[in-house]
Amino acid sequence: MQCPYCGGDSQVVDSRTSPDGVRRRRVCAGECKRRFTTYEAPRPPGIKVHKRKGGSEAFAPEKIVRVLERVSRDRPGLGAPVIQRMARAIEGQLVDEGVRTIRSSEILTRLLALLGDVDRLSRDRLAADYLDEAGHLRTEAPPPGSDEPQLGLFGDEEEEES
Repeated sequence: MQCPYCGGDSQVVDSRTSPDGVRRRRVCAGECKRRFTTYEAPRPPGIKVHKRKGGSEAFAPEKIVRVLERVSRDRPGLGAPVIQRMARAIEGQLVDEGVRTIRSSEILTRLLALLGDVDRLSRDRLAADYLDEAGHLRTEAPPPGSDEPQLGLFGDEEEEES
């Protein structure tokens, strides 16, 4: 690493791990002999998620954590450490498989499988947000201009009145 003050080479004096990465204390081996600190952090994996409405965005494990916190509210044994491990597990699977792009529906499928092994009720809560009456994932947006009722909630009322 070059010294930011004089451009000479530097040597590592001390290294410490921190929650954000690695903190290194360095000293210039060139003319100025000044000390400075560098921080090294891993880069995000660079996975793109294709959303069901057509857009795409960078993979964000924080979103998985938020969803898991919502569906596992008031569930014993599903505290923050377990939720963090589950989000990291999904990210790890994607990185290990070399995935560069993935559909949001595939992330949901993986999350449902992982959550089913840990807590069945939380899995069912998550599935309730994304399953239709037939038990299929509602991951695709309805075609524009379609008159399909939302999950058949209003179609059932009309049939009962007839």
